[in-house]
Amino acid sequence: MNQVPERLMHWVRWGLAISWIVLIVSLFYDPISLILTDSDNLTSPFRIHPETCILLQGECLPQTPYSLGVRIFWSAIVPAAIFIVFVFGHDTWRRICPLSFFSQLPRALKLQRHRKVVYEGIVSYELISIAEDSWLGKNHLYVQFGLFFLGLTARLLVVNSNPVALGMMLISTILSAMLVGILYAGKSWCQYFCPFAPVQAVFTGPRGLLGSHAHQQPQFPVSQSMCRTNDNISACVGCKSACIDIDAEQAYWENLEQPARRFVQYGYVGILIAFFLYFYLFAGNWNYYFSGAWSRDDAIGMLFKPGFYLLGQSIPLPKLIAVPLTLGLFTVLAYFALSRVEKAYRAYLRQHKPASRQESHHTIFTLVTVFSFWFFFSFAGRPILNTMPSFIVLGFNSIVMIAGSIWGYRTLGRTQSQYQNIAEPARENRESDSNSPAQRLRQPAHHQPDSSDSTATSPDHIAKLEVTQTRPKS
Repeated sequence: MNQVPERLMHWVRWGLAISWIVLIVSLFYDPISLILTDSDNLTSPFRIHPETCILLQGECLPQTPYSLGVRIFWSAIVPAAIFIVFVFGHDTWRRICPLSFFSQLPRALKLQRHRKVVYEGIVSYELISIAEDSWLGKNHLYVQFGLFFLGLTARLLVVNSNPVALGMMLISTILSAMLVGILYAGKSWCQYFCPFAPVQAVFTGPRGLLGSHAHQQPQFPVSQSMCRTNDNISACVGCKSACIDIDAEQAYWENLEQPARRFVQYGYVGILIAFFLYFYLFAGNWNYYFSGAWSRDDAIGMLFKPGFYLLGQSIPLPKLIAVPLTLGLFTVLAYFALSRVEKAYRAYLRQHKPASRQESHHTIFTLVTVFSFWFFFSFAGRPILNTMPSFIVLGFNSIVMIAGSIWGYRTLGRTQSQYQNIAEPARENRESDSNSPAQRLRQPAHHQPDSSDSTATSPDHIAKLEVTQTRPKS
């Protein structure tokens, strides 16, 4: 994907962004779904079956025509994003992600915030970046996971079945991405705010199954999904060192032992299990989820209904409380349980050979990712997939199992030293590349492309670019 010209990807992103807008419009006005879900439409796989009883807390749900936009988004688009990240790599997803596209619109329209910089009597204007030693720079993974937690809570409470609520959530997210793009440079939305970023970190690991490898590329100026112009020239402004868009594997190894990274990896398992399990805990059966009935129930009217229904008995705890309680409890339990497993595994390793924290982290992280991938696709997309012929379902199941197995086998044996042995020679070549952004900023202003919109030539900014775009020596 890295080799695809940026001009072509520009149009691909426009097409996907327009598709998102069409989907959002359909959430507010959609006469087509009423036809496709009508019980008399015998040719539609989405038609309702009034004769079928789908139980919700011991009572049959009413079967009425519904909006397909909600089910398509949650059961097709979201699973497709996870599959792309895991199989084709984060760089493929980042180059087509609609939210990343919307966050970059202010840059294209030259609406970004600048600050005045005076250096040796020369006045320039610098884009504003989030400092990595700031509170947000140090804690962004916690913030992003918190936003992800709020998003899943909103899904289970309202957004799963209310098209207007989903439409409003998507619009507010797009506007938030654009606002961040105005206020901060580079891919600050993706790096510091996007709720999907922790999920990308979990499913990417050191590299996607078929993703590109930045450390093996002979040409530096554009690698993986780093910011670039339509002429495939780097537009990196150094918004983050160890940037996942420049070199995903470097970012993985550098962040592997951070407490926030471990919390995301282990906490995600808990919230993933809790999310899908809650459909059963709420309805009292699995058919409620796999039939897709959750995408057409009266979510708002159920906010104060009993949040749990177990063994034929409702538990008088409102759903409004039960949902965040379930997600939070499982997140905390998974984090502490897997932390203990990791420590026990490290102790076991040290009985047989010298073992580092990094080795135990990497092994457990890898197993967690494979489990999460298999578990996610045991549920995600099934309300749509189950309407298809059995050979398609079996084929998809086989692809998921094979992809997870190959990724896990290849990743378990990966070490940072293997990465560095290949990355170090490439890094030295890139440091001497006169086309690198840091080297270009050292040139006189009249030699710089578009120097009127330069992000400043101060020593601090040049140093940051050098840190961002070179690989550390072992």
